Formats: sequence, structure tokens, C-alpha cells
Amino acid sequence: MKPELSTDLVTSQWSADGAVVVCIDGSPLRPDVITWASEFAHRHSLWLRIVFAAPTAADPNTSASPTGLFMEAIQIAESVSPDLRIRTDLISGGNTAILTALTAEAALIVDPLIFTPQGDLAAPGPTCSFAKVGTPRESNGAAALPVVVGLDGSAHSECALAIAFKEAEAANTELVVVHATPPEGELSRDFASGHAPQHSTPLTWQLSGWATLYPCVAIRQIEFDGPSVAILEQLSTEARLLVVGRRGRGSFDDAGLGTTSSAMIRKAHCPVIIASEA
Repeated sequence: MKPELSTDLVTSQWSADGAVVVCIDGSPLRPDVITWASEFAHRHSLWLRIVFAAPTAADPNTSASPTGLFMEAIQIAESVSPDLRIRTDLISGGNTAILTALTAEAALIVDPLIFTPQGDLAAPGPTCSFAKVGTPRESNGAAALPVVVGLDGSAHSECALAIAFKEAEAANTELVVVHATPPEGELSRDFASGHAPQHSTPLTWQLSGWATLYPCVAIRQIEFDGPSVAILEQLSTEARLLVVGRRGRGSFDDAGLGTTSSAMIRKAHCPVIIASEA
């Protein structure tokens, strides 16, 4: 029987009732991903939702049983914090159905398992932020590293800033703000598709309100003209987390992510959060 799921969506402006959703399937667990998701949930007072995602509607008992994997994942999560609120769910169906179900109650989805036929990551819908962990560093080594956020001066940046400031404050670390002017070709494509930003905000003005809300966060600014992919990839080698906004508005495909965010989930050397526009 499929679990009953809330139909309420929690956007990336998460509350204490939101969940960090981490996916498992019949393959061996990745303890680093479970640990990262658990640490993030603990820092931000969120609960952890561990989902066994079965890619077909067939009886999941005919494949690997989720019971042992659930128990293993719970042990890893509780080793991060014994007080962490944890829920387990089993969801089956096609790619779109699974991603829709994962979005319910989610503040953040960690390492979605669903891929397109071309092998590209299929992103959750535009109301939900998601994280690509990759191979994170040891927690102790990453503790002193900064949070990096990539901005383009538009409304798409606000959600990324919200997440980046919250993480920098929770981790007691520096925030590196990278402000880039998108290439002319990318802006032209945005205007042609109707996804262009409504306005462009000077960086100092854009940061002033957030700096007031988070006075303890040290901010370092980097501004330049040109493509942001190269500099963000470079900075990610010395970052605990990279946050970028989601310029695209598609729902369940990689094309909906935008040029920079699509590149970063493949090239970044640290965990990445793709911040959705609320």
C-alpha cells in the first residue's frame, strides 16, 4: 500500500515542520549522503524523511526489501543526532510520480535518484529546492570552509541568498557572494523564453537586507562580468556548500534548471543546493 502523503508543499523558505528528503533504493547505501542530509536537517531544525523509491509500480517485495536499508539509514542518521525526527516511506511509480510524491512536505530533496533517458538528473519541480551531494569532504575538514552563493542580481537570486545565509549562520562560517553578469546569449534565451528576470538589483542593495537579518555572518563579495560556471567551479574546491538559483522553470527535466545550475550539479567539488524560486 502506498503511504498517504500531504498535499501541502513547503518551498525553500523552510519551516521547522519541513523535511530534508533523502532517497534510497535497492543499491548499497551511501553513508556520506545520509550523513550530509542528517547534519543539514539537524543544523536547521528540520526532520529527516528517508524514502525508498521503487522505479516501477510492481510489488516492491519482489526486489530488494527496503527494511534492512531503512534500518541502516536510520542508524547513520541517529549517529549524527539521536534527537533527529525521522520518518520512512516507500514510494513506487514512474519518474514523474515519484518526484511529485517526494516534493510533498519537502524543504530540500537530497540527491534525487531519478534520471532522464539521456542520463541527466531529473530535477524536482520549481517549488522545491534540491541538493546534489557528490562526494563531500570529511565533516571536520569542511567545517571551516565558507558557503559560496552565486548571484546574477535578479529575483532568482533571493531564494539562493536565503538558503546561503541560513547555512552560513548555522555553520558559523563565512559567506562568499559571487555576483556575475550572465552572458548576452543566455540573457537573450531567457527573454525569448519568457524567463528573463523582471529587474536587476545592485549587489550591495540586494545584500543589505540579508546582512541585517544575519548580522553575525561575515560576507566576502566577488563581482565580475562573464560566465559564472568557471569561477563557481573553482571556488567550490574550497567551499563547504555551493548555492545557486534555478533560472529555469521546467518541472521534471534538466532543461528546466538553467545553464549555471545544470553545470554545477556536474562540476562542483562540494555539495550543491539548487534553490528554487518560491
